[in-house]
Amino acid sequence: MPNDLDRLLRLMANSLAKSELPICQLVAAALDGSVGRTDAKPAPAYKIIPLKFDGIDPPPGHAYMDLCQTILQSGADLSWRRPGFGKIPDAIASHMAVCEIIGPTGQINHETVRAGLLFQAPNITYPRHSHAAEEIYLSLSGPVEWQVDESDWRHSCAGDFTHHLPHQPHAIRTSTTPLLAVWGWAGDIGAESYKI
Repeated sequence: MPNDLDRLLRLMANSLAKSELPICQLVAAALDGSVGRTDAKPAPAYKIIPLKFDGIDPPPGHAYMDLCQTILQSGADLSWRRPGFGKIPDAIASHMAVCEIIGPTGQINHETVRAGLLFQAPNITYPRHSHAAEEIYLSLSGPVEWQVDESDWRHSCAGDFTHHLPHQPHAIRTSTTPLLAVWGWAGDIGAESYKI
């Protein structure tokens, strides 16, 4: 498990480092600094979410193919739960899963950054929400649509970065393709500020 987790951390860090956004650089450094940590907790024997990555099949030559394959192969070794800190209605949250790899409640403790993975099934809208943390997403599948503030929905594809400022309301909508994404929080990463 440690070698698989280290490989995943490195691939996530390298992928985020491709963006010039300061938050990407910050989260990438935190992920890279977590490689080799001996205090990593194994995923619990009982999974909160029995996750199947149906519909996630990156085409050959996909820029993040190694990362996608590592995630798909590591799924059983990661701890997945419903997103939204218990504030998303079950009818929606039951079609989503989040994995916090590093962070205050992650498999590797980190006090200043949260980072992990998000899975969202097809035809689901993650409702408008906000939080004090600055946030970055790297979509590994798509297409997917993002809404920030009151703007129109923006189309996004695999390989696109989506950036949210602190307290900026945003939503995510999938159509026929599920979303698999890397995410990161920086700044005020406490869960208390999360609002639907």
